Amino acid sequence: MKTLAEIERAAEELPPAERTELLLFVARSLRQEQAPLPQPRLFSDEQLQAWMDEDEEAMRRFRAGA
Repeated sequence: MKTLAEIERAAEELPPAERTELLLFVARSLRQEQAPLPQPRLFSDEQLQAWMDEDEEAMRRFRAGA
């Protein structure tokens, strides 16, 4: 099997327990290959407040039917 379509067709023929095992295998292999997560982004209190104010204004417009 060389294509995703071929693998998908083969997986559909597996019994449920083996499909579960396959899913766990794929998830485990992805975790092992995954690059480390980037550092969290930091935002100032002013940026966060501006975004919240913008969101609240958008909600007011939405509720008003604008």
